[in-house]
Amino acid sequence: MVEWFLIPMQRDPAWVKARIAARILMRRQAGRVSKRDARLAHRLAHDSGVTDRLIDQALACLCAERKGASYHDLLRATLATAA
Repeated sequence: MVEWFLIPMQRDPAWVKARIAARILMRRQAGRVSKRDARLAHRLAHDSGVTDRLIDQALACLCAERKGASYHDLLRATLATAA
């Protein structure tokens, strides 16, 4: 019998896309957005599987992985530009 934790898990495509969107948000905050990032962000914004909540969770995950990034500062800046 194979233990469940030894079976490689498939990554959810929406989660992968949300992490990409979160990375684009982090680059935007740093002022390093390319034309390619802008095109990709536009495509991801219209993807029904990539929800705001999923992007928020991906952003929190990336900020936790990168110890220097402040999730709350990034979120405040993102929400301020959206208003």
